[in-house]
Amino acid sequence: MLGQSPKLQDSGIKPLPSAKKLAVGIALGWMVFVVTYLYAWEHLPEHQLILNRISWSSADFVSLAATALALYSYYLFQRSSQSEDMMYLQKFILACKKAGIDPDQIEVILRQTNGVVDLVTRDPETAKRIEQATFRILRERYAGLAKLNDEEMYETLRSLIR
Repeated sequence: MLGQSPKLQDSGIKPLPSAKKLAVGIALGWMVFVVTYLYAWEHLPEHQLILNRISWSSADFVSLAATALALYSYYLFQRSSQSEDMMYLQKFILACKKAGIDPDQIEVILRQTNGVVDLVTRDPETAKRIEQATFRILRERYAGLAKLNDEEMYETLRSLIR
């Protein structure tokens, strides 16, 4: 699964709760506090001065809980961005960027590649022959390049890249 390390899943460690679950828990806790507070305000009028002080401190509790939730959400985001899957995606994107492939071109490239792979895999006999011919061409090209000196190899590869 993206964002979770396989080591964490296999080790039996319980995953951290999501920020959404924590927000719902904090909201429910705050609602229970408000209902209890209002009930005490109505039924214990002699303690309203103390309840008034508690009311002011509940605002501090809500602000601290919101800050803690924001920090926890950032922690989850940071942890997921440092996972092996995200590192792999970042390397892939960097390689595409270095190769000069625009994000708009990736879909076209993948569609063409999938089309070629689909054509080749339809007939296993033809696929085997294409593979053998491709490796034969690669061996011939490699053998030819191995005979060149550094300057000739540089010029040959430079002319291919243009």
